[in-house]
Amino acid sequence: MTIDKLILSTGANGRFASLVVPELARRGARVRGLVHSEENTTEARSKGAAEVAVGDLRDPRSLDRALDGVDGVFYLGPLFAEDESQLGLNMVAAARRAGVRRFVFSSIIHPTLAFEGHTTKISVESALYESGLEFVILHPATFFQNIQAAWPAILEHGIIAEPYSNRSRLARVDCRAARWLGQPIIKPTISALDWQRSGMKNVGTIRAQ
Repeated sequence: MTIDKLILSTGANGRFASLVVPELARRGARVRGLVHSEENTTEARSKGAAEVAVGDLRDPRSLDRALDGVDGVFYLGPLFAEDESQLGLNMVAAARRAGVRRFVFSSIIHPTLAFEGHTTKISVESALYESGLEFVILHPATFFQNIQAAWPAILEHGIIAEPYSNRSRLARVDCRAARWLGQPIIKPTISALDWQRSGMKNVGTIRAQ
C-alpha cells in the first residue's frame, strides 16, 4: 500500500518514536524525521525516514521549515523537559500555520494525575481540541522498557520498586509493538478522539530475556 502523504515524526532517532517511523514506512508512507542535530540524521534515515529535518521545538521558524508540505504529524514530546508543555504548544501552533491536516499526539495514560511528566500533557491536549485540526490523542500505559535501566538490580534483589501500591494492577505496553502508534495517522476513519492503550493480557511473571 502506498500513501501519497508526507508525515513528520518527531524524535525520529529516539527510543520510542523511532519505532513508529519504520512502521509508517512499511505501510507506504513517506516520513520526514525531525531530529535536533545534524549528527542524528543518519540514524533517522536508518530507521526508515525518507527525509530528515533538523529543528528545535523551541524555535518556531525551524518548525515551519520542517512542516513545509507535511500532511500529518506524529508528535511525541521530550519527557521531563522543563518546558515540555510549551514545546508541545509550539508544535501544535506550527502545524496550524503549515495547514497540516492531521495531528497524532502520543500523550500519557491518565494525564491528570499529579505525577511528573503527566500534567504537562494537559495543555497540549487542550490546544488540539481548540486547534481545528483533525487529531488523535494516544494515552499509552507504562512501557516495559522503562524498567530496563533497573533490570540488573531487579534480578539481584528480586524486587521491582515503583511508587504504586502493591495492590494496584498495572498495565504495561511493549514499545516494540509500535504498529498501533502509527495507525491513527494513516487511517482516515480515525479522527478527533482520545485513544487509551495498555496491555490487554494478564502477565503474572516478568522473566529475564
